[in-house]
Amino acid sequence: MSTDHFTLFQAALGNPDRPTKVILFADLSGSTEMKGKTAEVSWLPTIGKFLDITETAVTENGGTVVKYLGDGTLAVFDGDHAAEAICAAIRIQEMLRKENSPEKGVLRDCYASVGIATGRVVEYEAPGGSLDYVGSVVDLAARLCSAGNSQAVWVDSATVASAIMNKVSSEMGRVHDFSPDDYLSDEWKVELKGFAKPIKYREIIWLSKPFGATNAVVNEITERTAAHGAQGDRPAGPPAAQVPEDIREGVVKRWDPAQGRGFISTTSDGDYYVDRRYVVSGEDLTEGRSVRFVARAPFKEGARPIAGCTVQEGHRVPGTFQRVFPDRNFTFADVLDGLGNRQRLFVYLGDGAAEHRSGEAVLLEVTRNYRGISGHLVTADQTGGSGTGEQP
Repeated sequence: MSTDHFTLFQAALGNPDRPTKVILFADLSGSTEMKGKTAEVSWLPTIGKFLDITETAVTENGGTVVKYLGDGTLAVFDGDHAAEAICAAIRIQEMLRKENSPEKGVLRDCYASVGIATGRVVEYEAPGGSLDYVGSVVDLAARLCSAGNSQAVWVDSATVASAIMNKVSSEMGRVHDFSPDDYLSDEWKVELKGFAKPIKYREIIWLSKPFGATNAVVNEITERTAAHGAQGDRPAGPPAAQVPEDIREGVVKRWDPAQGRGFISTTSDGDYYVDRRYVVSGEDLTEGRSVRFVARAPFKEGARPIAGCTVQEGHRVPGTFQRVFPDRNFTFADVLDGLGNRQRLFVYLGDGAAEHRSGEAVLLEVTRNYRGISGHLVTADQTGGSGTGEQP
């Protein structure tokens, strides 16, 4: 007797006890083009290898392959195994990367994108007797997969919220001692077909940098959200009339140029997380160099606090003069990072102080004087980095 799917799915819509599952969808990138350019005898083994890899990665991490969809794989994990699903996605990418290496040469430029979403699904028995899943969560995993670039792993906000991130691991992460936060990109919103509102997602940093979105959906990525201190529900920085008082000085403890992130060590209250968005100059930081920054709250409970509006000795940064004190030969300049976090630097102007006005846009070299890390005015005709006026 066949299953009455219409009645089954209609009943499921009103069932509050639908199971929560983590859905993983992996798809071989560029497979359509590959099939058009090569003979079947060439591309069939490639797809077979990909399906073997996805099955191995999923089962090793406690998931179940639900079905193969041509050159894609749909897998399911229990609702409290989001971290395991992320690990499976990372494992898929790592195995594919190895199979593409010159040493192996089994695959040739055949990579995958992976999407993961978590939520309530409709679980039912398929004609073959196995369980299958439908619902918006399944659709979301597939959409995230198709939006991510080759080698990308995109996860929705529900997956991040339920994942125990200290279980997440990658080969690169183990070598470079990634913290749980190091595996997560900024949180962004993206317009996806079939969803009325933009979807919040994060990319999993399993190698050294995000792989981003396909060209087709780049313009559908609308904005960064509050995650990682980005603009969104949380204010990006203090209003222009305010200057934060929680200023710290420290030393760059670790900086990864490939990822554009690292940590700053302070003597008073431990380490702070920093990435390039929080560096005023937008440049790489140098390990061992002194910095000045605004202390910000961590992304989430248990994470390291953030070093916003970071300036490093030797960097040149844009600033805006505030009140100028010509009789005392100095002023203060506001500098901002890319997210609107702000701090105010002391700037000694010397005898030329009377030539400057509040609101003036200037270029400053970050230096040190008796007041600590400060700004040193760089004039238009300077190329060597010395400032106007003598430092006291």
